[in-house]
Amino acid sequence: MFLWVHYADMVIALVQLPVAVVAWWAATGRPSRTSAVAFAMLLGAAVLRLAAGLVLLRWGWEFAGLRLVWVAPALLAAATAHLVWLRPTGRPGRAGAVAGAAGIVSVAAMAQLAGVGAAAVTGVAIVAASAMTYAYRRLPRRPVPAGAGRWRAAVRAAVGVVAVTAATLGLSMASALPARSSMSGGAMDDGGGAVAGHQHSGGISVTELTGADGGDAAVRRFTLTAQAATVRLDSGAQVAAWTFNGVAPGPQLVVRQGDLVEVTLVNRLPGVGVTVHWHGVDVPNAMDGVAGVTQDAVAPGATFVYRFRASRASTYWYHSHEMASVQVRRGLFGALVVLPRDAPAQQDAVDETVLRHTWGDEDGVATLGLAAGAQRRSVPAGRPVRLRLVNSDGKPATFTVTGAPVRVVAIDGTDVHEPGVLPGVRILVGGGARYDVEFTMPDAPVTLRADGPGIVYSPRGDAGPGRAAAEPALLDPARYGTPTATPFAAGSHFDRRFVLRIDERIGFYDGRPAVRYTLNDASFPDVPMLMVTDGDLVEVAYVNRSGQHHPMHLHGHHMLVLSRDGRATTGSPWWVDTLDIAPGETFRVAFRADNPGLWMDHCHDLEHAANGMILHLGYTGVTSPFLTGPGTANHPE
Repeated sequence: MFLWVHYADMVIALVQLPVAVVAWWAATGRPSRTSAVAFAMLLGAAVLRLAAGLVLLRWGWEFAGLRLVWVAPALLAAATAHLVWLRPTGRPGRAGAVAGAAGIVSVAAMAQLAGVGAAAVTGVAIVAASAMTYAYRRLPRRPVPAGAGRWRAAVRAAVGVVAVTAATLGLSMASALPARSSMSGGAMDDGGGAVAGHQHSGGISVTELTGADGGDAAVRRFTLTAQAATVRLDSGAQVAAWTFNGVAPGPQLVVRQGDLVEVTLVNRLPGVGVTVHWHGVDVPNAMDGVAGVTQDAVAPGATFVYRFRASRASTYWYHSHEMASVQVRRGLFGALVVLPRDAPAQQDAVDETVLRHTWGDEDGVATLGLAAGAQRRSVPAGRPVRLRLVNSDGKPATFTVTGAPVRVVAIDGTDVHEPGVLPGVRILVGGGARYDVEFTMPDAPVTLRADGPGIVYSPRGDAGPGRAAAEPALLDPARYGTPTATPFAAGSHFDRRFVLRIDERIGFYDGRPAVRYTLNDASFPDVPMLMVTDGDLVEVAYVNRSGQHHPMHLHGHHMLVLSRDGRATTGSPWWVDTLDIAPGETFRVAFRADNPGLWMDHCHDLEHAANGMILHLGYTGVTSPFLTGPGTANHPE
């Protein structure tokens, strides 16, 4: 219901703008039926928008407040002007009331569609236009030659078109990103804690935050070469891809917990920089692989060596973080699996990583690996099976397992405490997230589906997908498993508290028309950095007031989910590094600031990030020598 009300309100607000222009224009001239009809439409739309705001109170003031604060005055102004319109005399007052009401309605509509700043600019423009119109009409009138009236009307229309065009170009130019900017500068948010501040020079550079030496740990060395290649889907379609080592997805890297991982990145892509980000691995900041924040993008022909310890056994993935919205889609990603340190190798076990990816745009071909259809696997009955489910897309995907009792054993790199056995399971996996499931192979087919592509496991490997089984219940991670002790909880004392309100706005971003998904009504690089001090306990509230899913990914840390929509989590502690927030949802999460650096916190629907849905977490005294922007070689999204 939230989506229906949210988008109905936005459509009404969008329609109000041209109607308000007509009403204002007609009211500043001679009163006419046009102004009366337009005004009646404004009045009805204002009533509907007020009703939408009242309905959204069900989700809380955070969702209804902005609408009600702006729409209520607009409705009052429209109702007052309507009373004036009905008066049999006083035309000058009537025209002024209609024009004023149209202006207020326009401001209220712009507040919802483009943000408070755009509403303020709209208000100033309306006042200026009204003043110029009033002054023009007060000028002495001279006899007008025949036909001159039409020319004057044409000139007025041309002036209006030029003014609108100039305003549009001005807004477009004003939205252009700075040619060069540093993540060490800009506005900051202290979250109510002691003033942390950040430095433009001095302090500790991110390049120094490389982590401890490996000591006597086993060193696992890999080379990832970024190169162009043509990959073939199971349909026979060929994709001009960017790959690691000529394959897509990239090679799976398998290491043991405690190993020192050393990966040499070689860039052989012509004219394109590349990095590698270790998604979900809490690496030292210098190894995080974000162009313009922790390193410069690796230029064609150059190399970069990443070193970090694999401290937590689970499922992760890696991908480029330079022009990520383009490079990940084209194939620069792969899986990283960290096996338990002392777990014996199970020769008869099946351990498979399943990466779901959409080739082309978001409406392109969805695959598991490179297969868009149903794949077949042979697994003897009685074998233990672990499926590591990874969603490399930005939109959430539903993975469904049927045919065997199943347990969900890990989420985003953290084991689930006492996972219960389910007869089958559906899991909504947000963009960038990972879920591990286990089952024992029965003497019958087991089917994995992922919103289209699928895999059928059977003892002889010849079973097809067959008839679709009844849909299992959707997993609720907030209620699954059993509670256990955590290092902090909802009742802990938090050193800093932040609120991040997510909205969608119509306007311009970096000089182009865009639907911007904003954080606290701002887009990158204008979103204040969340400032912390090493050791702080931090709480963050994510409030999704938009109509889209947003998988929020905090680099370098894992977040404990405290509550969803005001209800505390009651199952196993739910730790995430990528939290999918659906429209109308509010999450409260917490984390310990124990990994100093400058860290991205962004939407992992990478198209949203490319349109400005990025902010950063900064530690006191940490600086970066790297720059990002169109005037540099670094474009983190």
